[in-house]
Amino acid sequence: MENTVPSTTPRWSNPDPYTVLPPPDESQGKKKDFVKLIRKARIAAQVKPEENDAIESNEDFISLGADDLTVDQPPENAPRGPRGDRNGDPALGNRKRTRNDEIVGPAPRSQRYEKPDTRFNLDGSIIQAYRTIAGQDSTPWFDRSRQATFHLGAALQNEIVDFYHWVKPRPFEDVIRTDLITRFERLMQNRFPGSQLHAFGSYASGLYLPVADVDLVLLSRSFIRQGRKFLCQKIKDIYSLTAYIRDTEIAVPGSIETIAHARVPIIKFVDRLTGLKVDLSFDNNSGLAANRTFQQWKEHFPAMPLIVSVVKQFLLLRGLNEVPTGGLGGFSIICLVTSLLQHLPHGMSEPNLGGVLMDFFDFYGNKFDFSTVGIELNPPGYFHKHTRNIYQANSRDRLSIIDPNNPDNDISVSTKEIRRVFKAFAEAFHALSQNIRSASFLPPQNISLLASIIGGNYESYHTQREHLFELYANHPRFVQYHNTVPLPLLPGNSTPPPPPISPPPPPPPPEIGSQELSGHAAPVAKVGKKRQKFMDRASRLRLLRPDLKGIPQFITHEQAIKLGGYSNEAEMVRDLLAREKTLEQHQAS
Repeated sequence: MENTVPSTTPRWSNPDPYTVLPPPDESQGKKKDFVKLIRKARIAAQVKPEENDAIESNEDFISLGADDLTVDQPPENAPRGPRGDRNGDPALGNRKRTRNDEIVGPAPRSQRYEKPDTRFNLDGSIIQAYRTIAGQDSTPWFDRSRQATFHLGAALQNEIVDFYHWVKPRPFEDVIRTDLITRFERLMQNRFPGSQLHAFGSYASGLYLPVADVDLVLLSRSFIRQGRKFLCQKIKDIYSLTAYIRDTEIAVPGSIETIAHARVPIIKFVDRLTGLKVDLSFDNNSGLAANRTFQQWKEHFPAMPLIVSVVKQFLLLRGLNEVPTGGLGGFSIICLVTSLLQHLPHGMSEPNLGGVLMDFFDFYGNKFDFSTVGIELNPPGYFHKHTRNIYQANSRDRLSIIDPNNPDNDISVSTKEIRRVFKAFAEAFHALSQNIRSASFLPPQNISLLASIIGGNYESYHTQREHLFELYANHPRFVQYHNTVPLPLLPGNSTPPPPPISPPPPPPPPEIGSQELSGHAAPVAKVGKKRQKFMDRASRLRLLRPDLKGIPQFITHEQAIKLGGYSNEAEMVRDLLAREKTLEQHQAS
């Protein structure tokens, strides 16, 4: 073939400007100046230049050789320019962190939520995408069959437990996400031999919401062995990897988004098979260290994950959970909850969940002064911002939390909307207090106490779970897992929560007649009832736990927990209630 063009001549094409060419930066100054010279020459040759011509014809962009796209034959799903990209691919939905692209696939425009001008409302209210719709269940976790009780503290605790078990991942969701990581790691190892792919963030902690992204970090062999960063340390390397991911066809066409100039560069895409969103970073182990720290805190504070799940949902409904828009990130939420639990009085290993949630909203919403005080967790404590050199540059309108794994790092420095976040916490405390106060003056009613703060439109959760359920049930790739992770009876909502924590019985009415007959009658009756309670507990334990030997005639609450091998009261109550239910079903059959 005759070569008419010298090899040194730049090769021009019309590539995808959002996944191929990196934005201009200092390291590419020469290329930028070269393009400007060409553009100036073209503009000078025109009589009436039109400003939009260069943009529409993509004259600004230089091919990196990753694609072989042409002007006449663009790929079917290629973006049509900046405006088209911002408006979203009609086959995908908006790839930005909005709530209208949980499920991949075409959707009528009339059914898609239009992204608002801002990702949160200035008053901290629930954003449009999650506002309650007439006729929909705004509290799908709430058990309406539960018997009403006077004990509102126990009712709030039970509802927090119900919400946690409703929103937490189902086993088949874990399988699908784990399989995604396995597939993607195989592709990365083909390009970078010896590399490792690790999950971190909400997925690794098990606290991810149904529509959450999968946060992944790719570690190079040199970083694993020597701590030396190698992967994607240059802008062009990031875009080269972007092109490779697109060529592997693991991503939905048009879904890849490269954020190369952030403090932590990432590549975003939507997995073609599952429709799950993926965020990929490189040679950074801070997220893995946070995973280990979370597991340690979870072991010391079992209540922490349950409170975190409610707080995360509360902020998500208001669009205040995204760090890029100034919201409070997942690990910062974990740190706030853990810090509160660290300062509880000693001996409260099993605090009331309702009380902890109220204390959280009250303390951070009404009492904590984030403008002057910072938080540290190892060791637990607070500090004045001006006493720490690393926080001198921190403005008064930012929250300061010392990274428990790196004392030189402020993990919440990007939360510029912290004032709005804490104001929402104060309003949540007021709403919960009003609900409890109103319910205390009424006869027992089985009503949701959390509805006032996290009630909303959960259709996206149902849709996502149904989509993953159908995929898990019908795709040949997942048949191999059906023996170890059976198909649930109902898509998305089949895992029943544990039996509720029984509230303490109400105090018995005073025996006025016996007190009038004798001043010693009342104390004798009180002792007799206590002994009867010990005897009933022992009888119940013998009936439900025939495996236990040597159960005495009378047994205290603490003795029952120890003898049964339970770690706490809640575990014993759940186990015995479950055994009673099984026994009743067996007798009925």
